[in-house]
Amino acid sequence: MKDIYDVVIVGAGPGGSAAAHYLSLRGLNVLLLDKFTFPRDKTCGDALTPRALRVLDEMGMLDDLLKVGYSLNDVAFFSPKGYSVVAPVPKKESRSSYLLFTPRLILDNIILERALVSGAQFQSPVRVTDIVQDEDCAIIRGEHQNRAVEYKARMVIVAIGANIKLLLRMGLLKKAPQMMLCARAYFEGMAEVLEAAQCRFDGVPLPGYGWVFPLSNSSANVGVGFLRAGMTARWMPKTARTVFDTFTQTPPLQKILTGAHQVGPIKGYPLRLDFARSPTFAERILLVGEAAGLVNPVTGEGIDYALESGKMAADHIIGMFSANDLSIKNLAVY
Repeated sequence: MKDIYDVVIVGAGPGGSAAAHYLSLRGLNVLLLDKFTFPRDKTCGDALTPRALRVLDEMGMLDDLLKVGYSLNDVAFFSPKGYSVVAPVPKKESRSSYLLFTPRLILDNIILERALVSGAQFQSPVRVTDIVQDEDCAIIRGEHQNRAVEYKARMVIVAIGANIKLLLRMGLLKKAPQMMLCARAYFEGMAEVLEAAQCRFDGVPLPGYGWVFPLSNSSANVGVGFLRAGMTARWMPKTARTVFDTFTQTPPLQKILTGAHQVGPIKGYPLRLDFARSPTFAERILLVGEAAGLVNPVTGEGIDYALESGKMAADHIIGMFSANDLSIKNLAVY
């Protein structure tokens, strides 16, 4: 392609689409790329924190999300010995002081649609294989419908989540970061109505936890996440599927899942745990969300960081364009 975009964003998840929304509102020529056709599923716990909801509200999407999501005000934590405590979500802002659970199949598509309404362009499925620097732009190389494609941009935002192959190839990561292993499945037909989201440290290897995040009065996202690290790693399960099966067979989970049936397969996925140690910029490139290592190392939550960093990246690029300064020194301020 001969056209040079102001910004090409690789990855149309929450971080990439949020950045596209804010950049497009300011009149920049923005192209979003993703390797999947949307709507597409994304394996996740499906939880939106108040921090995430604040950004989504600012983007004008909260009312639409409330129509399709399930909100709760409390989180119940269970110790390895079964003791529990219920923690309410702090009431700081009336419009976002709660938890909202929305399947990523729905959530990510809503955020992408908002970016497109704001003026961004979108092309998929595009598998980006490399990003190289030219004299006056970055060149994004990839594959689209079995043919090679190239896109040129003054700036690039990389929002590819836990997929580190591109980052390793480009030298943005020197080695693979430590990963949390996770697995989740959906269940419907639950007899018990849960009044709080559950984070459980019983029935899972430590460090790690299991969760039951309601999606309605009778359905939930059930999953586990754990870290195979340290002196005990050799004795820990090797797969998240093994941990998931053990977790769902514990007496508390058997009670919760009484009458329920699993919908769809159990899906595994990794989460990066190199928070604050991963690079966030390179020449003509900013990284957002999990691509920048922005995942809560305790909970594995990352949607709020993705949305916030997507907005921050957009604001920084807008400032760089206004100052006509795309230097690496200015990028380092991000």
